[in-house]
Amino acid sequence: MPDDLFGDRVHPARRRKTTRRACESDLRTTARRIHDVAHFEDLYRLAATLEDDAPGSRPGRPPLYPSYVYLLFLALRGIHGSARYCAGDLQDPQVWRIIREGVAHHLGRDEADRLPGTGPSRHQWQHAQRKLLVPRLEALNASFGDLALAQALRQGLLPADGRRRWSGPERHQLIAGDGTVAKAPTLSTAPHSVDPTTGEIRRHRVDPASSWQKEGGADRRDEAARQARADKKPAPGTAHNDQTENGAKTDGMVLGTKFVVFSTRHRGYFRRVFLTYAHVPHDAEGGEAAVALDLACAILDKAEGCMGVLYDGAFRGMHRDVIARRGRLLINKQHKGTRPRYIRTLDYTRCRHELWSAQGRVHERAHLDDGTSTLVPLPVTKLERRASTHTHRWYHLLTIPCPRGHHTHREPVGVTTTPGERDPGQSDTETGFHRAEHLLQIPDDTATHQHLYGGREDTEAGFSQFDRSLFNRRMIAFGAEAQSLVVLGFLLAQNATSAARYQEDPTYTDATTETHETSSNDTRRH
Repeated sequence: MPDDLFGDRVHPARRRKTTRRACESDLRTTARRIHDVAHFEDLYRLAATLEDDAPGSRPGRPPLYPSYVYLLFLALRGIHGSARYCAGDLQDPQVWRIIREGVAHHLGRDEADRLPGTGPSRHQWQHAQRKLLVPRLEALNASFGDLALAQALRQGLLPADGRRRWSGPERHQLIAGDGTVAKAPTLSTAPHSVDPTTGEIRRHRVDPASSWQKEGGADRRDEAARQARADKKPAPGTAHNDQTENGAKTDGMVLGTKFVVFSTRHRGYFRRVFLTYAHVPHDAEGGEAAVALDLACAILDKAEGCMGVLYDGAFRGMHRDVIARRGRLLINKQHKGTRPRYIRTLDYTRCRHELWSAQGRVHERAHLDDGTSTLVPLPVTKLERRASTHTHRWYHLLTIPCPRGHHTHREPVGVTTTPGERDPGQSDTETGFHRAEHLLQIPDDTATHQHLYGGREDTEAGFSQFDRSLFNRRMIAFGAEAQSLVVLGFLLAQNATSAARYQEDPTYTDATTETHETSSNDTRRH
């Protein structure tokens, strides 16, 4: 059989590790990260969003600290994990000296000399968060997205002039996204409860943004098990002790707030640049996938050098269609519930070949001697990308093995055509075949997909850092707006360290050369 363009999936035991182990020089101390934040130029540019349109428009006594100090506080809170600890640290003269050095570097010595002798208190921060940051949250997010994308381009990520190979893009040419659930600051879901013994009414603070969220592929059985345990009755087919000790996570259900985050990165430690984020309301139409698709399309429209998107199974056919029509790749796994579908029958002079879709690619139905049949994957020899006036089309150039001579066939993938895009009665919508749902641009059961999809799984490392940055690994604010600021502060701190690492080593000498898994097809494919 001819070699497949994407290669055969490599067993995990035979895969070569492409990352080196971290050493002491890769570590970033808290003092070093404070220095990174204080000298992060984009943070001072972002502060322009907080300036009033007209001087003197705010009545009363002028603020003791300029607005950029509270953005510094926001980013530093993403390092310290709580506003109380951050405010206490800024009372240290040595820490405050680092902040003033960063201000002097970007805004001048005179501006640094005008700052008070210590940093703002927690009370001052809470007032600024409520009156200054939350009302301008939307503008801050928009400005952050533009600055983060510009930072990524400066650091050689998503290069517009880079070499493009659609059948095997590089890691830094893709953006990776995923959703994460930050645990609620409190486990209370009702504003009050009644003690059954004494009748005492106990009041609880409830987070209005938190709800029960699915995490890690939980299904409806998990919700049934949680409800059954609440009723002191075990659910059929489930364990009785699945609840964690603190009660925050039960059968894949987490009480918290969901956020979607997109990033891109180069190999090496602290090389990731977070591009954008968004809060996912629990009652949002389309859920996580709809919010993530809007964020991804906004990045694709601005970043010419971005070749595609890495995402998990939350993206289905309708989402693949949108991104494929923009001329980009969507690399994710095929949904487990997708069943094989008949595509077409190819009639040649002396033979016929019946094509089916399965596992995200085209198969041929082969009849066996015992009267049964099986689906055999057809090798892909080329991934074609064609542009028209308003959209793009993608095709797999297939080789169909045949005893009477191999055949070549071109099959559309990734886009579900609608009436008017094909001859009358021939569009996918009219024939009832959701092509984008069943045929992926890069099938997931291949070596290429296995190599690229690791970039999506790598986003879990960023979420793990976010969880560890929070005090007690729980959200440290109540309400969607304040919690969004927590996420924004963490992303600013991470991007500050990424920018500092790039200034220290702009040639990425700390990164190992990307290598593909060893297989018999690697040399021919690459």
